[in-house]
Parts: sequence; C-alpha cells; structure tokens
Amino acid sequence: MNDGRSPPLRPELATQALAVTAALYLGYAALGAVGLSNDLRYLGLVAGFYLLPGYLLRRDPERARQWQVGPDGVIPRWSWRGAKWAAILALLVFPPFVLGFLWFYAKVCHGELGVLSPVLWIEGLTPAAGGLERYLDRFCRAYGGEFWPTSLRVPEAWLLYAGAGVLLEVAKELFTIALPEEVFHRGYLMSALEERWPARRRILGAPLGLAALLACVIFAVGHLVGEMALARLATFFPSLVFSWLWRRSGSLWAPALFHAASNLLMSVLLASTFGR
Repeated sequence: MNDGRSPPLRPELATQALAVTAALYLGYAALGAVGLSNDLRYLGLVAGFYLLPGYLLRRDPERARQWQVGPDGVIPRWSWRGAKWAAILALLVFPPFVLGFLWFYAKVCHGELGVLSPVLWIEGLTPAAGGLERYLDRFCRAYGGEFWPTSLRVPEAWLLYAGAGVLLEVAKELFTIALPEEVFHRGYLMSALEERWPARRRILGAPLGLAALLACVIFAVGHLVGEMALARLATFFPSLVFSWLWRRSGSLWAPALFHAASNLLMSVLLASTFGR
C-alpha cells in the first residue's frame, strides 16, 4: 500500500513477479525432465528464492528494504516482534490443529470419506480422478487404528548424531524450506502483486486483499511441481496464515518461524500416528 512513506506504486512489478515465478517453477520442472537429481534441483530453487528478489530490485533499494528482500543481504533482519507473533499464533493454532489432524485421519483411515466429498467431486472432474483415494489407502495402511497415538514419536533423522539431528532438522526446515519460501512468496511475490492490487481492507488488523489471495494460490500450485498430488494444494490454507502474519507483524520472520514450526509439528504427528 502507498501510505505516503512508501515509494510510488509500480504495477508493472506485478507482471514481472508473475513471469519470474512461472519461469522459476517451469525451470525446476524442466531440470527434472532432463534427469537432474532432486537435491540439485531443489538447491537451485532455494537459491532462486533467496537471490532473485534482491537482484530484480537491485536498482530499487528502498522497495527491497521495505519488502525485506535486500538490499544488504538475502536473510531478513532479525525481528523479535516477528518471533513474538509466530509464538502467539502457534500457541493459539497448534492445539486445535492437532485435534483436527487426529480427528481427520481417524475418519478417513476408517473409510469415512464424507469429509472429503467436495474435494473428491472436484477431483472426479479431472484426469487425477481416484488419485486421492489411492493415496489415502496407501497412507492409512500404517495407521494404528486409535484416535490417540499410543506413544509420542519423532522422525528417526532427529535421533542421529547423539540427538543433535533435531538441531539439523530445525535448521533445515527454517533456512532451506520456510525462510526462502517466505522471502520469495510473501516478501517478493505478494508485495509485487500488491503494487497492482493494493489491499483495501484489514482482516484482524492486517491489510490483505486480492494480491495475498493470488500469492497463496501460486504458492499452492507451485507445490505440484515437486509432486503431482492434488493433496499438496492444501498448502493454500496455511499460506493464508503466513500472509496474515507477514502483514500483521511487519516481519518475514513471523511467517518463516511459524511455517517451520508447522512443518516440524507435522513431522511429529506423522511419526506418532503412522510411524513415518
């Protein structure tokens, strides 16, 4: 939004950001088609997430600073305010999410797919018809059958190196997944889209509008490049929370920390519920 302290709006940046995002994901897919390893492809994607925004705004340091994608470095300046907002939201959201997770898999893993009726109907109109049911069938073979897991487990990788593996996993989640994705999709893409579609209203104190919605759609669709499974489109919903955190806190560290914590929580839930 142009609040008098911000540089004048440049709607052409939205078009540029859409083109850059499409090129980045299409390039990732093309490298997979020619046989490049997943690790190398992902390393290139992460480098793009970190480096491209600052490079594209190299002649606009004021906007780069405002969007927190530069100009002094690829890592946003640390913010305790961002960390506080991430912690508060985690305390509010994670307990009901855990209960929802357990309830959902207790239903679908016992064959009660009514909760997925709208999704299955939409999927039935696409070439992927039946894919979600087959995925859940494979996934639920390891389900213990009880609502509450019999024990709290963590992924095996967390136990490596005399328990230091958990620190490595936290660092990986934060600096190779959550932070680069937030720098690119929230700091750069969402901000660029707001140059054309500024937020006109506030939602729980945060200015959000069409730009945030489009950025979330692109974020979700981008996950299909890594794995063509419609279930990955569900990332649209947490990305709405990430967008809200970005604008409510004013720091990319808020969505990045919440994003990383969400992924780590999901890893514990999957290990405890399915042993994976």
